[in-house]
Amino acid sequence: MSFRFSVADAAAIAQALDSRFAGHLAAEYFEVTGRVEATFVEMNLALVNRAGTSRYAMDFRAALPENKLNEAGARNLLLDFAGYYLEQYFEGGRDLLLPLDFQPYEVEDKVVFARGDVTNPSLDAMADAILDAGVPLAPDDPRHQIKKL
Repeated sequence: MSFRFSVADAAAIAQALDSRFAGHLAAEYFEVTGRVEATFVEMNLALVNRAGTSRYAMDFRAALPENKLNEAGARNLLLDFAGYYLEQYFEGGRDLLLPLDFQPYEVEDKVVFARGDVTNPSLDAMADAILDAGVPLAPDDPRHQIKKL
């Protein structure tokens, strides 16, 4: 029963979010993925800056048995919660960020788990390039001995 959101479904959700929040977007767009498992549905959103300098990844999960929902009901719950959260995020000047670890949020008689993380993909790529290039050690550096062990 495990499967990913279809490309068409993900694109439709991203387009709806882009349209709904167009007045708040400054050279940004939404990316959407998601999956359905036997016991939960997960939706992953990312608010991405076109310059590649900012990416706010948001993950939302709804348990099926605990919330007494089917797949469609869980997707709708996640979409409603994500829309509500994004309204608060934009209206609050983008200061309201989701926690790094999943936290529960009550939505009427249901529970949605959400987390988020803001990164800078451009800086991450530069850091990776620096690490990949490496820094040569001086011939007498004691760390050479560690490699021999």
